[in-house]
Amino acid sequence: MSLVINNSHPYKSFNSTEMIIRRDDVFKIIFGDNNNKELLKCFLEAILDINITGIEIKNEVSLDRINTHNKLIKVDILAEINKKELINIEIQNQNRYNDIIKRSQVHASKIYYNSLPKGENNYNIAKKTIIIWILDFDIFNDGSYHEVSKMVRESNGDILSEDIVFHYFQLPKFYKQVKKISTSKEQWLAYLACQLNKDELEELLKMNTNIRDVELMARAILKDEELMKTIDDIRWEEIDKNIQLSYAYQEGEKENSIKVAKELKRLNIPVEQIVQATGLSKEEVEKL
Repeated sequence: MSLVINNSHPYKSFNSTEMIIRRDDVFKIIFGDNNNKELLKCFLEAILDINITGIEIKNEVSLDRINTHNKLIKVDILAEINKKELINIEIQNQNRYNDIIKRSQVHASKIYYNSLPKGENNYNIAKKTIIIWILDFDIFNDGSYHEVSKMVRESNGDILSEDIVFHYFQLPKFYKQVKKISTSKEQWLAYLACQLNKDELEELLKMNTNIRDVELMARAILKDEELMKTIDDIRWEEIDKNIQLSYAYQEGEKENSIKVAKELKRLNIPVEQIVQATGLSKEEVEKL
């Protein structure tokens, strides 16, 4: 059974005011709940074409910082599958800094590192880490909508390690490349792309009962005004907290720069070199 979709119109990018499954908070509420882990299992099996015997979702995960100056990273969804592999799923609707590759590398390195117990010296027991990004934009000009990246040897292209694997699902490219929805993988991505008209969506929900269950949950969440207000309040609290922490960090950094500049002036270091070393302005250094 397949569904032929009308992809003649331009891809419609996500709008933050839209009440759809691609809102990252709604996506996280549904797929980040252990009560729904069978749905997450079906989703992962479909898009990665793997068999999952067991799955456990890890709630409210923040990746450890080496010190307070490091960025605190929160992941959307982190799950352990088959008691030996970790999967991080991120849904990203904006490419504000054009940094998805670097961000995915940071996520992977921290998750992989954190899989080692404290005091463990045998690095062979680090758990395989799979990083999945569902993107509302394309990051590669060529190739397939589903890009996979692994560590390879430069000399001959052999795979050096499959302990860390990256999967990038580019929804606009998927929309352009796939006209007939047949496989479970295509069904899930067509659903997440949110480009189907009403009739196409209803047909898709008949084809895949797991997607139908997710859609019913999403509709219930989006209609719950009190819940959505709580989500928005939490989001603004986090934004405000991050601004305050950033400001405090910047102030602390400036205090340190001033201390360093004073010491350099005491040593008769030229003003231009002090400016370059501390990041302070020439006027600020001269006033010290």
